[in-house]
Amino acid sequence: MIQECSMLGGWQEVAVPSATDESAYYLVTLPPWDRNEAEAVCECPGYEFRGRCRHQREALEQICNWSELDSQPQTTDQQRDRICPECGGPTKVVVING
Repeated sequence: MIQECSMLGGWQEVAVPSATDESAYYLVTLPPWDRNEAEAVCECPGYEFRGRCRHQREALEQICNWSELDSQPQTTDQQRDRICPECGGPTKVVVING
């Protein structure tokens, strides 16, 4: 069993503001299996045309990807209280299969 940030897991949609229209936002969908720009899907025209856009990177910067497996360790208090050492949010305990 390990702890990971509660932001991990499941599909996530992140709203990223448009650079040209201050009132517009684009939804970027992040899959649960891989948190990288190549796997993120955006609804903006640039993504539809090129298959990539700046919103993908910005969406990934807005979420926490902390996992006990490959990130900075928790302090004893953070581990006990289930607090993410990167974003300060809650963590969840997950079972991993070896």
